[in-house]
Amino acid sequence: MLIYSILFPILAIIAIIVFFFRFRSGKLSLSSFFIWSIIWIFVIIFSIFPDSSMVFARVFGITRGLDFIIITAVVLLFYLGVKLYYKLDKLEDDVNKIVKEVAISNEISLDDEEEK
Repeated sequence: MLIYSILFPILAIIAIIVFFFRFRSGKLSLSSFFIWSIIWIFVIIFSIFPDSSMVFARVFGITRGLDFIIITAVVLLFYLGVKLYYKLDKLEDDVNKIVKEVAISNEISLDDEEEK
């Protein structure tokens, strides 16, 4: 048995446990917990049974199982990058709104102090 067949399932189980505790504490949504759990379960399956990746590869018309895993990982990384970009963009908009509100609020209060 290869070392990755032992190491990856252990790491995946630890990751699932960590995500479960993050979900339980309210830091992670149910859908995110579900998606990450599925990803880590596939890591466990592919590391214990490497030939099982061929089944998924054939379904998607890919010739080798490792190619399927690499393509899936790249697609997942692009998805996470786009999702992160949109969250960062929304956060930037929120910060700009707050800064504008604080600036307007301070301008009004400064004018009131100058009149007294």
